[in-house]
Amino acid sequence: MFEDFSEVICLGMGGSYSEIAKDKLFKAYDLFMYQRSLSSIKECIEYIDENSNAIAVLPVETTYKGIIRETIDNLITTKNQNIQILGETIIPVNDCILSKTTEFYTLTGLIANPNALAKCKKFIREEMPRQLNVVVAESMDDSARMLNNYNLTYAIIGTPKTAELYNLNILKEHIEDFKINNRRMIVIGDGTTKPTGHDKTSIVLFLDDHQGALLDIVQVFVKYHINITQINSKMVSDNASEQAVFIDFDGHKDDDKIKNLISDLIPQSKGMRIIGSYAAF
Repeated sequence: MFEDFSEVICLGMGGSYSEIAKDKLFKAYDLFMYQRSLSSIKECIEYIDENSNAIAVLPVETTYKGIIRETIDNLITTKNQNIQILGETIIPVNDCILSKTTEFYTLTGLIANPNALAKCKKFIREEMPRQLNVVVAESMDDSARMLNNYNLTYAIIGTPKTAELYNLNILKEHIEDFKINNRRMIVIGDGTTKPTGHDKTSIVLFLDDHQGALLDIVQVFVKYHINITQINSKMVSDNASEQAVFIDFDGHKDDDKIKNLISDLIPQSKGMRIIGSYAAF
């Protein structure tokens, strides 16, 4: 499935979770590709939209925040309608205190991006020195690079992979406020998948926002005894009376039962896009 691609796009660099997921997937599928790192989800998907030889590994859901809208919103509006989810994996979040020193209690400064600081604010408040000098960086990679400009009493927030890439010591692990926190990562690209017998399909339906519209959709799934694993809806930005409903459910689009399901869903909606059938994690 992935053998036809020659490039992988990751969100961020310097040990980002996208890179960690890429490493896990490449090990599982015994793959090697040229890696390109971009700074936003929108940039990653736009690059895939223009380059059919590339796949991207992106976050789509977290345990405590739920669906990542930026990923889904940009995925369903690609010019190339053949771009789909080709695979998924789950990785645990493990934010760490990393430094050139081995002594945690000698730290006087911390370099991190705003998102990392927000995720770990309890640890920073309760475990780090009170007179801590906090330096804000744009990204995890920037944090690691900026560390070279400071003395040994400074640290950064990064991942174990960041420590590996920049030869840093892991002083504390799992410093994030929400300890049970996983990220669901997806692989997207212009490709197709074959049924494995353990698949998931993702679709988006566009519905008129009226009473009972969502119930009518759910009843079609009940009719075919198909399990919905996730359902989310949002108002369409250019039409307040229309909603986009994102649904993940068991099965592959090439299964006969799923083909019948989709045939029944089409008349119930103003439009539909299948955004992937892929092996469930």
